[in-house]
Amino acid sequence: MKRLLIIFLICCGLVITTFLLFEEVEHWITAHVHSGQSKATYTLLSFSFMALDTLLPVPSSLLMILNGKILGPFFGTLLSLVSSLLASVFGFYLGRSANPYFDKFFAAQDKAYSNNLFQKFGNLTITISKALPVLSEAISFVAGTTAMPFKTFLLYSAIGHFVVAVGYAYLGSFSNEINSGLVTVIVIVVAVLFSYGVQLILKNKHQKTT
Repeated sequence: MKRLLIIFLICCGLVITTFLLFEEVEHWITAHVHSGQSKATYTLLSFSFMALDTLLPVPSSLLMILNGKILGPFFGTLLSLVSSLLASVFGFYLGRSANPYFDKFFAAQDKAYSNNLFQKFGNLTITISKALPVLSEAISFVAGTTAMPFKTFLLYSAIGHFVVAVGYAYLGSFSNEINSGLVTVIVIVVAVLFSYGVQLILKNKHQKTT
């Protein structure tokens, strides 16, 4: 538990520090990515910034809303899903690359306990985190430092990002005024139910094959 908590806090601290140090980047993105551009230019900019969300303070919620508003619900969802999933994969592999360095500071017993804990609760945690800034990047990194298979991480990240992308894209395409707090609550509830359903299906399949 101590291992996961320390890595999680370090990652959160780095993400928050990045936001504070590069606050002007967020303002620049907000000012320069808008509906006045051609769809091709907008798509390229939005994809590039969202894919770099792990490293830069990107206003991803705003971009996902604009994706739906400018590209429509289908292509807006697709753009948000692909770019945000790419950012999560990058965060996962950063964690996996850093894992040998963290192992030097923690006992094998602590690592085993962390792996078991993340195996029990990691799937749902990954899914929920995709609706929350900072936590999304931090949990992706933490997942990379555990024994979680990449395929499992990719599946539950995709579920979380899909629900988030659909929610923001549809609200962006149908509404000019959006309560982001309400959107976040709805997205989390749907993501939890969806993730829980997927886990039950996979568990039943596993029991039938054994």
